[in-house]
Amino acid sequence: MNELMKLDLTQLPSTQLGSDETYKDLAKGGGNFLGYIKLCNNDDYVKTEKIRNGHFGIPTSKEEIVDLNKAIDVIPLARRPKAMDTHDKSAIIISYDETTQVFKDIQERSNINNSRASWGTSFLVLERSTGRFLEFFFGTKSSRPEAANLFPALPLTQADIDRRAKAGGDVDGLEPHGPMPMTLTSKLVTNKKGSWFTTVVTKCSAPFTKLPSTAAVVEEITKFLTIKSDGAEPIQDTRKERAR
Repeated sequence: MNELMKLDLTQLPSTQLGSDETYKDLAKGGGNFLGYIKLCNNDDYVKTEKIRNGHFGIPTSKEEIVDLNKAIDVIPLARRPKAMDTHDKSAIIISYDETTQVFKDIQERSNINNSRASWGTSFLVLERSTGRFLEFFFGTKSSRPEAANLFPALPLTQADIDRRAKAGGDVDGLEPHGPMPMTLTSKLVTNKKGSWFTTVVTKCSAPFTKLPSTAAVVEEITKFLTIKSDGAEPIQDTRKERAR
């Protein structure tokens, strides 16, 4: 037996410098990355039994994913357009500018079966169970319309209202408000082409207890909405936390 195991080491002084939260931050991967939530649909994570089909998860590598179950609660904080082409996994192309040709080309290719091209609305959300800032992308044909049900839950500032009024939008009855919690659930869809899971947005009544500071929220929103001027961002597909 290891001689150390014979000692009573239960009464030691503190064994760390700093808070537990400090070490959680230090243990994160390098780089400025934002994790993302994936709705699993007969993918490799399901095939290797890392997660059940129709469950939401947070990929941490090509082999591992954190299972969040078939329903998650989120607070939507910001949104941006997004088009993504993953056909060449050595250089995935992401565009956040719907006015560019890159974005439009991805939109067009998305109509081709198995093109691995997708587009829609990307949200920055705070997920309740983990307390993490994450991205959720409504990028499929069946999920894109559902994104509109998350729009009203986004924070609404007076500047937002003034901008809508200037653009000729209807602002009657609108008042500034903070973000509102919502629940995302998975729904099985079946047609002649097959069956798959898509996302449904509903109201949330569960309390959020892991809330970040206002400064942290502002910082994450700023990062999320800061995009490259050309609207295109080639990245490496490691299936780890994706680059902003």
